[in-house]
Parts: sequence; C-alpha cells; structure tokens
Amino acid sequence: MSMTAENVQWPPSLWTAQTPPSPDLPVLQGSLQADVVIIGGGFTGLSTALHLREAGVDVAIVEAMEPGWGASGRNNGQVIPTLSRPDPEDLIARHGAAGERFVAMLRDSASALFETVRRYRIDAEHEQAGWVQPVHSPGRIKIAERRFKQWSKFGADVELLSRDQTRDMLGSDAWHGGFWNRTGGHINPLALARGLARTVLSLGGRIYARSPVIDFERRGDRWVVRTVQGEVSARALVLASNAYSGEFSKALAPAIAHEVMPVLSWQMATQPLSDNVRKTVIPARQAMSDTHGELYFARYDARNRL
Repeated sequence: MSMTAENVQWPPSLWTAQTPPSPDLPVLQGSLQADVVIIGGGFTGLSTALHLREAGVDVAIVEAMEPGWGASGRNNGQVIPTLSRPDPEDLIARHGAAGERFVAMLRDSASALFETVRRYRIDAEHEQAGWVQPVHSPGRIKIAERRFKQWSKFGADVELLSRDQTRDMLGSDAWHGGFWNRTGGHINPLALARGLARTVLSLGGRIYARSPVIDFERRGDRWVVRTVQGEVSARALVLASNAYSGEFSKALAPAIAHEVMPVLSWQMATQPLSDNVRKTVIPARQAMSDTHGELYFARYDARNRL
C-alpha cells in the first residue's frame, strides 16, 4: 500500500529536534498554471526552483510531505565535492564534453553551495572547513594518491596528507594518510532544505506541501501534474522525487521506482564535547569520511556534538 501524507510523520532525529520549523505551506487545491512544475521538495527540487526564479521563470513545487522530509533532511550534512567512483578522467573518457562540464560542476559544487547559503543568508549551521578522507589501510593509500592526482589536474583545491598530518588533523593515529579537499565542509541538511524553501518563496516561487502527486501526463504542449485535490499545468516538468518516486503513488514513475534500492545510513551523536576534547579531535572541524566500503564518518554540529 502506498504512503499518504496523512499517515506519515516526521522521522525523529537530531536535525528535527534542533531545526526551526518549515515555513507554513498550503496544500495544492484546484487547477493552477506555471511555466515549470517540479515534483519533489528536496535539494534537487528546491535548488532547481531557486535557479529558475533567479532567471525570472514562474515555478511551482509540489511536495508530498514537507521540504526536506526525505533524504535531504536526514543525511549527515557533509558537503563533499567528489564522487566515490568514478574519477574525473573516467567521466570525461565516457561522456566527452558533457563529462568535462560535469567534472567542473562537481569540482565547484561545495563552493557553490556555501556561496548560495551566504548570499541568501540561510541559517543552516554551515561550516566550510574542508572535507578529509583518511585512509584506513596501507593498501588504500592508492585511493588518496589517485584522487589527489586526478583532482589536482582539474584545478581542485586539494592536498595529499601524510600519516602524521592526518593524525594531527583528526586526533587519531589509526589512519595511514589521507586526502583533503579544502572547499568541502558540513551543514545542517534539514535547515538547508527549509532555508532554501523560504528563499524560493521570497523570490516569488510557489511550494505546495502535503500534496502527493498521483500521476502526470502530457496534454498537447503542456505537462499536467495531478494530486488528489488539484493539478498544475506547465510548459516544462522536473521530476525530483528520487527514492520516493514509488512510495506515495505506484503510478508516478514506475521505471524510476524500480531502480531504487533502499540504503540505510546509521548515525549517532555525542553530548556536546568540551573545549579540551575538541582541541585534539578534529580541532579544525573538518568533515571526515574514510575509505571503507561501508564508510565511517564524523563531523561536529553547531552545538559541538560529534
């Protein structure tokens, strides 16, 4: 049975406990029109709407729950401007000019995010302290060396770390070296999603919440997105429902829903740590995730919880 907006609640988390509430958003009712309609109010949908409004395009987001309710508001909040796989040269070899554009976008993605947060004064507990990938075994040092070589070639602000440098940076001698990207960092992901929603609204965009989309179709030269209580007609459609493409309506995008495999990432938070502890454990407050296949990761939040 599909989920509904009425029988699903916010999942309890540190982020929901610490983040100011979402802006008050209406349910979609009746028939509306827009230049672009976006299904999904996570990072993809909100960022798309923000950029469209900056360009003067009339845009409406239709969200099943609330902005950031899904994975966008539940992750660890690390801002990492790389992929686990593949490397830049692999992307370019496979996709040519499109691969080059994607590598450039990925290289600058963290800086673009932090610049957007600063420009619109989004209170998202953001810290651009860098991202570190420590190496957990001697054989994996090749990952750091390859990553440093590849991203250096394409202009990223990166550094290859020795074992001693990694120990000093993270406060542990368990690592065998590492890779450091200075443009990365961390953020409160739920605060980011809710802040992006407020920004879209301030720029004249529309967001409808608690309005699961049943289906969409092409009618003439327009897309029509339908919910239980209303519909939006638009010249263009962006489907940004990601892992929830089949959860609220099996008819929304079956081909996409079929490709999604649920993956859980477990997180724990300490009590706020003292100044003495924080002087030795990640003293410069970088985000960290290591080279394990099932990676270990850590970061501080704004209340000094690890």
